[in-house]
Amino acid sequence: MLSGDEFHHLRHVLRLKIGDTVTLCDYQNKEYRGTIAWFSASSAEIEITHVLSPVSPQMSLTLAQSLLKGQKMDFVVEKATELGVSCIMPVVSTFTVAQLSHERRGERLARWQRIAQSAAKQSGNPVPQIFPPRPFRALLDAIPPESGKILLYEREQNLTLKTFAQTHPIFSSLYVMVGPEGGFTEEEVARAQQIGFQTVGLGPQILRAETASLAAVVLCRFLWGGVELPPLL
Repeated sequence: MLSGDEFHHLRHVLRLKIGDTVTLCDYQNKEYRGTIAWFSASSAEIEITHVLSPVSPQMSLTLAQSLLKGQKMDFVVEKATELGVSCIMPVVSTFTVAQLSHERRGERLARWQRIAQSAAKQSGNPVPQIFPPRPFRALLDAIPPESGKILLYEREQNLTLKTFAQTHPIFSSLYVMVGPEGGFTEEEVARAQQIGFQTVGLGPQILRAETASLAAVVLCRFLWGGVELPPLL
C-alpha cells in the first residue's frame, strides 16, 4: 500500500493508472517490481510481481562533508545522491559556519533524508545513508581503518586526485572528506593524516566547498567506480 507523499507522487505527479508497472524501493534499498491494482482517494495498492536482485556498486563511496551554511548543504545532499554516493556523513569542524542546535540537527537530518529520497527517485540510485552531524574527531573515530581515505586540501600542491588514483587503482570502500567554507585547520589535517587520510588537490583553482564536493564525487565515481563520463559534444 502506498499513501502520503508516495501516493501523491504516483497518482498526481507521474499520473499512473491501474495496470501500470512501477518499481518500488524500501528503506533497505531492496527493489520490487509491481503493478498498480487499485486506487482510493488517498492510497494505492500495488501487486508485487518480482523482487529484484540489488546491484552492488563496484565501490562504496562515502562523502564526509563539513556542514555548509544556508541551502548549500541541501544542494550537496541532493546532487551527491544523484551521483550515486552510498553514504553522507556531515561533520562539524573548526571553521564550520553553520551551527545547529541538538533540536535543529534532528530537523535538518529529516530534511536531508527527504531530499535524498526525492533525488533517488529522479536518478534511480539507492537512497544513501545519512548520519546525524558529528564533531570532526568523532567522525575520524567512526571510519573503518581498512577503507580508502581522501581529504581535499587546497594547500596540497604535489598530489592531485588523478595522480593518487594511478598509484591506488582499486578501492572497495572510499571516504572523501571536504571542508567547510573556511577549509580545514592544519591541526585537523594532521589528525586526519594520522589515521590514514591522504591529502589531495583538485588543481590550481580554489573551488567553493559545494563545488569541490560534487567535483570530487564525480571524479571518484569515474576513477574507481566504473562510471563512464558522457562524451563532450
